Amino acid sequence: MKSLFKNTFTLFLLAVLSPSITIANPQLAYVPNARANMEILDTRLYQSSQFEYPHAVTIALPASYKQLPDKSYPVLWVLDDPLMTRTAIATVDLLVAGNFIPELIVIGVGSPSEAGLAGVGRRIIEFSPPGEGFAAPGLHSQVFKEAVPLPEYPHRAADFLAFLADELRLELAQELRFADDHILHGHSLGGLLAGYTLFSRPSAFDRMIIGSPAMANVDDSVFKLEAAYARENSELPTQLYVGAGGAEGNEWFLNVGGILSGTARFIERLSLRNYTGLQLHSKIYSDENHYTVAPRIISDGLRHFYREEAEKIGSSWPQQPKRTEDKD
Repeated sequence: MKSLFKNTFTLFLLAVLSPSITIANPQLAYVPNARANMEILDTRLYQSSQFEYPHAVTIALPASYKQLPDKSYPVLWVLDDPLMTRTAIATVDLLVAGNFIPELIVIGVGSPSEAGLAGVGRRIIEFSPPGEGFAAPGLHSQVFKEAVPLPEYPHRAADFLAFLADELRLELAQELRFADDHILHGHSLGGLLAGYTLFSRPSAFDRMIIGSPAMANVDDSVFKLEAAYARENSELPTQLYVGAGGAEGNEWFLNVGGILSGTARFIERLSLRNYTGLQLHSKIYSDENHYTVAPRIISDGLRHFYREEAEKIGSSWPQQPKRTEDKD
């Protein structure tokens, strides 16, 4: 163990201090007094005018945020704060350390952890677009009603989007240094909300990472909204990364929800529309399930969006010195 520590420390000193060995722009190493990782602020409660109960908002600031007061940062907005935000923060920390993405501000929004699963359950209401019921159409709906007979409930995706884009973002923009680069991440029902956002307010976010979305829920409401959008528009200037786990097809309830089939239809629909300005990349992770696929989609989505910037930055590791030919 001592030997490992010694070798690692020696490598660090050589990389940072030696003029004869270059290191390709590690993003934090040359920022004096920068943190080693993001600063996670205390979760705050935000009372929106749209809802009668508060939402939890967790903010993580880039490691260099306090040391570079004139710098603005892209923002990753993460739905389902108590479930997804910590994964997103850890992923961003590692990708930044490896020079795969630029530093980001991460903002998680959802139910307070203290509200437990009952609070998490409110996402059914908050992420449901206007439409009928909760289930996907056809046989999906029939089986769902037999297995989980939900009562009628309000569909408040429009209220949640107004809270997110018109209230919370504007208020936090007065406090934090946002760059003009906003990414929305939604997994499962959060992916349904992302699909609704894409066609109801396509300019609300510059990019979206959509994981294992319940895209066919609420009787294909997103697909119906897309069809209406396509009748009036030929452009959709957005970057999308869409993913799902192939092993999700092994879970009966996820099949009832049409996760894989809805994801595939969503990808196919957008591909066939051929919207001007739309950049769509998708991946099915064959051995991953609904939970294990989530961090992979976040990581791969961010890496895909910033692949060109990462190529310019280069590796975070010291590079092999070029051999010089001996001269007689």
